[in-house]
Amino acid sequence: MKRQLLIGLCVLFPFAGLFLNAPTFQEGSEGALLHTIGFMIVLSAVNVWLALTLSWWIMWTDSTYRVFIEWLVFLPLFIPFLASLFGLYIVLAGVGLIGTHIGVAVAFLVATLPYSIRIAYNGMYVIGRPLLERAFLLPPWRRFFYVLFPLLARTIRTIILFTTVILLSQFALVQLIGAGLVPTVTTDLYQSYAGNNRALAFSNTWTLVLLPIFFYIALGGLSTWMVRLLKGRLQ
Repeated sequence: MKRQLLIGLCVLFPFAGLFLNAPTFQEGSEGALLHTIGFMIVLSAVNVWLALTLSWWIMWTDSTYRVFIEWLVFLPLFIPFLASLFGLYIVLAGVGLIGTHIGVAVAFLVATLPYSIRIAYNGMYVIGRPLLERAFLLPPWRRFFYVLFPLLARTIRTIILFTTVILLSQFALVQLIGAGLVPTVTTDLYQSYAGNNRALAFSNTWTLVLLPIFFYIALGGLSTWMVRLLKGRLQ
């Protein structure tokens, strides 16, 4: 009991300042919140789609280039993100995507996709090839909804949550690629701290805490409902 209490205190300690006051939400940051939620939805959907697709290909392909492609996909996991970020800035600046929503989305996709692929690949590896081989008998969409989704529901939820956490923590990425023209909750948070606007900073901090929690609960309920719906159709 003492060990569990100590772990709980260590987890809650960084949030001690938030618990001293009730959360208040300031006006004027609705645009940043909508931009953040939009990025979360789009990036989560693209990450799940590409991660499952590439993981499926890596698991089943027998090409001689498989090892090279797998190494290339997972290479960003071993390189400091700031190094790849400045290299990405040069590429996006050359095609005129700096300061645009598309540029920020591409940068976030580069930052999150290698981790999403690894999570999806590990999930498929644990399930095993014999069980996944049955999915080949179905068309692609039925293969996903009737086989892959029920088996990988927790993996998909982890990918979405991981993408959300990275999105809400990368201030340098948004500032560099967005060039200050793409507002998010993270940029508002740093600006409010820099301007000593404690009320707005407190509001944005609570938003950063509550958004992942809300998404996690919503995704858990949605995945449970969809799995039950699929079981009812299969019976």
